Amino acid sequence: MKFFNNMTAASLAAVVSVGAVQAADLKMVVDKQTWMEGIQAMASDAGAASGQTIEAELVTPSDKYQAFIQTSIAGGNTPTFFSWWNGSQLTDLVATGAAADLSAQWDAAIANGDFSSAQRDLVSVDGKPYAFLLNQASWVTFYNMEAFEKAGISGTPTTWAEFLDACEKLKAAGYTPINAPGTEWMPFIWFSQLVAGVDPDAFVGINDGSVAYNGEAVQQAFDMWVEMYDKGYFSDPREKDDQKFFVEGSAAMYLTGDWHTGSFVASGMEPGKQLGTFLTPPVNDDAGLSVIIEAAPVIVSSAALAENPGVGDAVQAMMTADASNTLGSIAGVYNGNLQASTPNAIIEGNMFEIGERQPRGLVRWWEAVPPQIQGDLVAAMGEFMLNPTADQAQDTMTLMNAISADYWANN
Repeated sequence: MKFFNNMTAASLAAVVSVGAVQAADLKMVVDKQTWMEGIQAMASDAGAASGQTIEAELVTPSDKYQAFIQTSIAGGNTPTFFSWWNGSQLTDLVATGAAADLSAQWDAAIANGDFSSAQRDLVSVDGKPYAFLLNQASWVTFYNMEAFEKAGISGTPTTWAEFLDACEKLKAAGYTPINAPGTEWMPFIWFSQLVAGVDPDAFVGINDGSVAYNGEAVQQAFDMWVEMYDKGYFSDPREKDDQKFFVEGSAAMYLTGDWHTGSFVASGMEPGKQLGTFLTPPVNDDAGLSVIIEAAPVIVSSAALAENPGVGDAVQAMMTADASNTLGSIAGVYNGNLQASTPNAIIEGNMFEIGERQPRGLVRWWEAVPPQIQGDLVAAMGEFMLNPTADQAQDTMTLMNAISADYWANN
């Protein structure tokens, strides 16, 4: 079963200590540490509305969380609700039979005007939805407005040349232009953006095996990545606090999902004063503007739904505008409910800009890449970030291509 191919004995052993999470029937297990208060409030309200008791529990980091869920499914102890990822990872999970078909709940939510068919597609496999949305986010460049003003940058970049010019001005003004953490899963962030900015078709192709990881588009992306490191545009990738340099003001820009807004605000950054966003320009003008879209789905155990119809009622309650508003007001994230309020001005502004400029939407690399090779590819990118030279770039591309080619040759 493909879903379990990327597990190791060590990862199985690592989750034994969190097995107690399986004890209660109605648990919502997640790896979203900064959203926990909002998730618990949403779950509690939805439970009350449906006559259930739902408790949210946290398992981190992401690799331990994935291993825990895989072990739970293999042992027949699947949590009633658990966060996951869409794209290839959702497809593999659905193949286990552990995920419930939520067509009835989605039909009702769409009929009520809460969600669209396009949003349903984000969590569908072979035309059937197997999750509801906890978050729907756009990946944008956050920037420190005060740093831009001090560096003499008027407006936000709309071309790659303007973006690089802003980096130069920020560096001259004493800032590290870009916060770029490289721990855990984060090495793929700038790799993804640069490949998509060179050629969005190639970005799609590396994830379905039709484009090589050492092909022309990826080579161009790595050349730019090396050049940006050479010029001192990126922060130290070894810093484990991913937002530290940005919120303390030493780094002026941060490419991340707009779900991060809430934690920036909680750290003291005020939208419209210190905190702003823009869509990251393409590296090649003829590539066209694109935006990476991230969906955070919540899976429902097929066994739990079959045993307890109230689980379906709880799902319906968590798809309402009230639930979205509860989550958004506390955690600062937006699940895409069309009748809910956007949780903050940043997300509302991003939605407006995307609506105005109509960029091409791309499924995030993390969800699009086959999960069996995800970890090895991220590790290779991380090795480059620790030694961002042209020679290391070649070694990294060669390794990544070998990993990908081997997978697609056998699948």
